Parts: sequence; C-alpha cells; structure tokens
Amino acid sequence: MADGEPRDGGLTRREQEVAQAYALGASYKEIARDLGVSPTTVRSHLRTVYGKLGVTSKIELARFIDDGAAQARGDVGDMAAELALELDEAARRERSLARVLRIISEQEDSPERVIDAVLDHALEICEAEFGVLFEYAGGMRFRELRSRNIAPPFAAWLAEQGLFEVEPETGIGRVAAQMQAINIPDVRIDEAFREAAPLRVATAELGRARSFAAIPMISRGRLIGVFTVYRTRVHPFSERAVELAQVFADQAAIAIETARRFRALETRLARERTNREILEIIRRNRDDEQPVFEAIVRSAVELCGVRFSMFWRFDGALVHYCASPGFSAGFMADYLAAYPKPPEPGGLVEAVLRTGRTVHLPHAQDPSAYYEAEIARAHDYDHMIAVPVETDGGIWGVLVLAWPTGRAPEDGQVELLETFVTQAVIAIENVARFRELRARLERERGLAEILQLLSRSREDEGPIFDLILRKAEELCAADAAALTLGREGDAHQVMAAARGVHPRTRALYDAGQVSMRPASYAAQAILSGAPVHVEDFAETPGYRDGDLPMRSLVEDTGMRTSLFVPLVARDGGIGALILFRREVRPYSPDEIALVGTFAAQAVIAVENVRQVRELARLNAELGDRVEAQGGEIARMARLKRFMSPAVAEALARSGGEEILASHRSLIATLFCDIRGFTAFCERAEPEETIEVLQTYHEELGKLISAHGAGVDKRMGDGIMVVFNDPFPCEDPAGDALRLAVAMRDRMAELCQGWKRLGHRLGFGVGVSLGYATIGVVGSEGRYDYTASGAAVNLAARLCDRAEDGEILLSPRAATAVEDAFALESSGELTLKGIREPVEVFRLVDA
Repeated sequence: MADGEPRDGGLTRREQEVAQAYALGASYKEIARDLGVSPTTVRSHLRTVYGKLGVTSKIELARFIDDGAAQARGDVGDMAAELALELDEAARRERSLARVLRIISEQEDSPERVIDAVLDHALEICEAEFGVLFEYAGGMRFRELRSRNIAPPFAAWLAEQGLFEVEPETGIGRVAAQMQAINIPDVRIDEAFREAAPLRVATAELGRARSFAAIPMISRGRLIGVFTVYRTRVHPFSERAVELAQVFADQAAIAIETARRFRALETRLARERTNREILEIIRRNRDDEQPVFEAIVRSAVELCGVRFSMFWRFDGALVHYCASPGFSAGFMADYLAAYPKPPEPGGLVEAVLRTGRTVHLPHAQDPSAYYEAEIARAHDYDHMIAVPVETDGGIWGVLVLAWPTGRAPEDGQVELLETFVTQAVIAIENVARFRELRARLERERGLAEILQLLSRSREDEGPIFDLILRKAEELCAADAAALTLGREGDAHQVMAAARGVHPRTRALYDAGQVSMRPASYAAQAILSGAPVHVEDFAETPGYRDGDLPMRSLVEDTGMRTSLFVPLVARDGGIGALILFRREVRPYSPDEIALVGTFAAQAVIAVENVRQVRELARLNAELGDRVEAQGGEIARMARLKRFMSPAVAEALARSGGEEILASHRSLIATLFCDIRGFTAFCERAEPEETIEVLQTYHEELGKLISAHGAGVDKRMGDGIMVVFNDPFPCEDPAGDALRLAVAMRDRMAELCQGWKRLGHRLGFGVGVSLGYATIGVVGSEGRYDYTASGAAVNLAARLCDRAEDGEILLSPRAATAVEDAFALESSGELTLKGIREPVEVFRLVDA
C-alpha cells in the first residue's frame, strides 16, 4: 500500500509509524532519524494523527493504538489535537529547562556539563542537527567553547583556529554588532558566503550547514558569547524556534557567568595564597633571591596559564638567566649556552631595557616582530608580555611570560604580574641590604683582627702584611694579592708579602727587575698617591710591548684585572697594596675604599715597626750616656711637664730654679678651647676623638713654641698659655694676641678639614692682662708650674664666652694692644665667678 493511502482510522502508513513510535516514548529527533525524515515532518505527522484520532495526550494515543480504534473528529477535533500537541510540547520544554536549571545549580564551578545539556535540549527543541557555542573575546574575536554533533572536519577547523576574528558580515559578526538574534535561511546564498568569509565557507563546506540561527548570550548588558544552531538542509528556523533557542542561550549565559564568578573567587584566593607563600619565601631567604625568582615564575605559570615564565637579570651590560619552568632541561642547556650576553637587538628583553616600560607582543611567531619566532613556533606560544623589574639603582631585570598559541592575557593577569615584580623587588632589595650588612660586619671583623694584631706586633710587620692580604682577598673577591715597598728615589720595588702570586713573578721583584719608574703601575700609585685601576692587563701597552712583570702576571699568575692602592705615610708614598683577579671584572668603588683602609693599616704597621726600631737604636745610643746625663734628663723632663720646650731648655741652661718658687707677676694669660667638642665626643668614636685632640694639640703646640710662650697647660681641649713668666717679655699682651690670631687661623684650616669628615667644630680664645700668683704646685711625682688669680680666671671666662673664630680681650689687655690692633667693645658682660660686670673687647682685624 502507498504512503498516502489511509489505514486504521484514516491514518496513512507513515502516520501510523510516527504515532506508534511517539506513543512508545521516542522523541521527534529519534523518530526522524529512524524514518529518514526531518523532525519538522515528524511534528506535522503527529499534529495530523492527534486531529484524526481525537486524542489529547500521549497516553490516549497509546491506548487508542493498543485498542486499534481510530476516529476522525472534524474541525473541532483538529483544534483540540493541535492544543494537546502544543501542551505536550510546552511540558517537554519545561522539563528540559528544569533539567538545565538543576544542572546549573549543581555545577556552579564547571559550565561544561550545563552547556552540553543546553546544546542537547536546544537541538532537540529547535529541531537542529548540530550546534556550537562561541565564547566572545572582545572586538570581533571568538573561540569555540563547546559543540554538539558537529562534523569532524568542521570541528578540526575550529580547533586549529583557536582564538579567531570573524568578518562583520557573518552571522556571528552581525550578532556581535547588533546584540540580537540572526536567522539566515541559507548560508550559501548569503553575502558572507559570496565574499568567501573563512568562517562562513568552513560552516558551509566543512559543517554541511544550510539554515542557520545565531543567538546572543548576554549578561549584565554585555555580550559573553553566541549560541548557534544549524540545519543541514534549507529549512529556515521559525520565530518560535529562535525564541526557544534564546531561552537556552540565556541559560547557558547564566551557567557561564556563574562559573566565571566562582572561578574569579578561586583565582583571587589562589593569588592571595600564592602571595603569602612568596612573602614567606622572601622571609626565609634573606641572603638569596633565587628561591623567590623560582617561586614567582612557577606561580606565574600556574595562575596565568602561560606556556612559560622566565626571569632575566641585567648587570648593565649583559643579560643573565635566573629562572624558568616550562622547558626541558636539554633545551634550556642548549638555549642558555650563549648566556650571559648583551641584549639581543630587536628582542623583547632589549625593548624593555631600552624603554623602561612593559612591552606586549601579540604575535611572537611573526619573524618581523620577534627574533625568536622559530622557537615560539616550536614551543607553541605566541602572545608575550615582558615587565621591567626596577629597583632604586635602575632596571635590575625583566620578567617574561608567553601564552600558548590562541590564548592571551585575561583580566587581572597584568596586575598580577606587577604584583610579582613588586615581590621580586622586595626580595632583591632585602638580599642587597642583608648582603651589605653582612659585608660590613665582615669588614669590621677583618679590620678589628688587623688592629688587634697591630697592637701586638710592633717589631715585625710581616704577620700584619699577611693578614691584610688575606682579608683583602676575602672581602674583595680577589684571586691573589701582594704588597710592595718602595719610595720616590728608590731604584726598584721590593715584594714584602704575597698570596697566590706565581714564583716567577716574585723572582722578578727579588731580582730588582720591577723599577720605580712610572712604567710600573705600582710605581704610578706610589708616586701619585692615588689608586691605579687596570681593568685588563692583557690590553695594556706594557703587556703588548713585552714588559716582563706584566707578561708574568698575565701568563704565569693568570691575572687580568688589578688594583694598585698606595701606602702613603707622612713623607709620601712608601709602597703599594695590589689585588688581582683572573677574570676581567673591575673593582667597585666600595672595594677600592676598603683596600685604601687596608693600605692605611699597612702604613701604621710600617710606621710602628720603624718607630720601635728607631727607639731601640736611640736607647742603645743613650745607654752609654745615661749615667752622665741622668740628672739633666730628669731635670728637663720635670720642667717640660709644665713649660714649653724652649723655656725648659733655657732654665736648664741657666742652672737656677729659684724662679720656680711661688711669686706674683704681671702676666698675659691666653685661654682657648674647641667649640662643640662635648657634643662631638658624645657621637664620635673614641678613635676619632683621640685623633682630633692629637692633631689639635700638635698643631697648636707648634705655634705656642714658635711664639715664645713661657708656660702652657693643657686640659682636654682646653689650653692655658702664659706670657712674661718665667722670663720677661716686652709686650706680653701683644705676644698673647699674636699667638691667638695664629691659633685662630690654623684652627680655621683644621676645622674645615674636619667638617669634610662630618665633624662640626669651632674655636674660641680669651686673653687677659693682670697680676697673678705663679709657682710650682703638686705632690711627689706630679708637679705643675701654673698661675692663679683673678686675671687668669677672667681669661678663662672670656674664652667660655667667645664664639667660633672670636678672640675676646679684657679691658687691661685691650688697652695694652689698642695701638697695634683694631678692637671693638662688646659691652659689659656678667661673667661666671666675677662679681662685677666687665667690659669685653673683640678683635676685629688682625
């Protein structure tokens, strides 16, 4: 019997087949597949069956078929059948939506199962053969997120494209521009197919699609994707089908947004956890930043989904590899064999170092954009970002990340990289500070060891030289060290001590072949008094010209970089401290300064030994005369304790000591001291205090002797000088004032030098003229020849009131010198310990 011939209640054979399959529970799609027709045809047959049989549900249909009854009902029956079918379909849609919503609630962290369910139900409800969900990446860029029943060639093409850009005239492009559903009856007669848009051609040729609908997936007013359904024959989707597809697209959008929010929370928590871990690594590794770098690049790979992450360090000239996961050990060994090396011109790292800014490279595989395009293709990465790592000293290095082909940085990942860079800077600066502190402590320990040995070894400088060379080697990372002695006028230098120097090089010194001529770098340092730094011996004229010592240093000892620091004593250079390195690596300013300190200690050792030996010689010479001159020496020693050397010698020659008895005399008294000395002592090291006092007393002592003062007494930074006793002078006040001027001028020079060392000191003087009691006071073993009285107290009080550089005079002293010096009155002052106010005068012109 033919298909169109009625059977059983007016049903054709095909209608009976559709009715039986549907009554048994098959879906439109399954019936269409089994009978070789479209789902739309199945639906049309069922509408006819419901009308002819007068049934209103699938249950009634099954019962009717089981009973073999079939009755036609006319127009009213057809309407009831149509409503029943619509009701059945509505119930089926509601069941599908309920299942999708249940899956959404159960799978908030993973949208894949939701999207699969949405696609399955949408294809069935919309009577489509296959469907694809495209994720929107901004602009006109999309990538396939999920698909169902797609033809293998079309699936392979989409996978190969990854993230791709669509043409505006395609259905997806129009959805992105218009934010509304697009329904295309036949993809082969549409403009996009005529223009050979790649996506349209692939859809038609590889996917075998003809009718097509694209529905926007919108969340919070923004496009997040496009939901597409396809039919492989020309059978346009009805408005009802598109509306149903929109419902499912909305469910997919909900699932994707829910998963995104969940993943964003997970990402934030993971980043916070990673930040805590890195900060803990920074805390544990105070002296090594390498574990921090390794943790950063490892975390970048995990959190950003990159193909690899790499840390580079820049030393100002060369790029050094630090850390990078993501490559095999064999590849890294071959790739890094050329490092360290200068930044590759045109490369990503070079661009960051040149501009000081973050550089984005979206197409690393393009040979015109990146010099390692071949490597990028081989390791399947494309989008790259390089971020500068900047410290106070400039760009320390570069952090580089590369995303797999078809992927790009997501929202927040660039900010994450900046966080990583900040953590790297913290680690670098912490390690730098820790190493600086450790180096300073090591230097202080080394200097302390040398000072202790200096205090013990005063007869032989050899052990001190050896210790100085060892500490200089350790603290300055030198491979060898030497100390040579020689002065201006000597014929050649002597190698007094050495470490790591080849015997042939030492033999040249022993043979007197290292001269004091300027051709020798050590001689240059000694004669100039300044360090000489040779970055590469092999590039010096002396080496190229065949100079024996230089050739021996390079060829025998293997040295390239060298530093010559002079040993400078009071009377000029006496030698040089020399450090050598086998690699060409210049010494830093801090290292040169440290070697200068070692050189100064070597000078102290030489001077100590010289003084000890000189003292031993003098003692030997004086031994023969000690008996004959013992009394004279004792007498001179007693006088010199409280008188200037000139006066003591005059008294010794006169042979009379009656003048030392207590008596009254008209004297000019000068008091002086250092301004700000107390505050200086509180903040300065004891060694600095002693050095300042020593220089102060030495320099002013010379002036006191030169001006013929009778007595000087010193108490810390205070000095008292007396004129007109024990020997008379014609102008005691004038002599005292002339000495005060000389002292002030010399102290101005000394204070200027101390100021450069950070010591702010000044100098003040008070001068008086009047009668005082003078004589020897004290007890056995400790006598002083001194003066006392109101005039002496007045000079002391004037000194206390004098400002820096100021010389104050008493009225009587001012009267005595007013014809020779320009003075001005400072008015009457009340001075401590003096009952009545005193008019004070100030020297205004020397």
